[in-house]
Amino acid sequence: MIRVRGLGRSGRRCAAPAAAAAVAALLLSGCSGGGDSLSLGSLQEKAAEIGGDGAADCPLAYDLAEAAKTAGVSLAAGPGNTQGEQPAVTAEDGRKAPEGSAWAANPGALVSCTFHLGQEDVELHTVATGKAQALSVLAPVAQRAAGIGVDDLGTFLGDAAAAKKGVPVVAKNGNVAAARLGLDGSGDASLLLTVGDSGKSGLGAEQVGALAKALAGQLG
Repeated sequence: MIRVRGLGRSGRRCAAPAAAAAVAALLLSGCSGGGDSLSLGSLQEKAAEIGGDGAADCPLAYDLAEAAKTAGVSLAAGPGNTQGEQPAVTAEDGRKAPEGSAWAANPGALVSCTFHLGQEDVELHTVATGKAQALSVLAPVAQRAAGIGVDDLGTFLGDAAAAKKGVPVVAKNGNVAAARLGLDGSGDASLLLTVGDSGKSGLGAEQVGALAKALAGQLG
């Protein structure tokens, strides 16, 4: 199920026998086949490794081409933005955040990876915090990308926080979606997907939601 709010038409660990454990490992690794299960600690470690200078390769097990295929989007996927740059990977380790920052009350980590689908820039923001709601850290990002006001932003964040894990919620203008992620251990995590900018995208809201659902399924 994909939930679209106020939208018109828009442009791994397992204590099990060996065989069962092997199946669980495959399910948890994501479709790229090489990732560890997502946890707050693992995301913090990845963010610390990326540091303030960023990185060229997304450290998370996202396969945008496979997600696009699942979502029925027939555009070529690739790393980096439409200008042909390498993947713009940035991160924030909330353990090192200054007092008064968004992380102060709820420490966590954020890893953001940029890709493209055809001429559409796609950003995948993966955030985890020690307690709910992790997505609130990304409120300014969601509002800017979706081009929505405070009331619509509040509705989007509230619906996304209340949704079941893996069920995407699409913002009003149809180019931003969020899905809660499963975590190995305690904490809260979400994926925020943005396509295009300021509420504009050539993809429809259902496609954006389907992309978010497929990507969330890859990671957790």
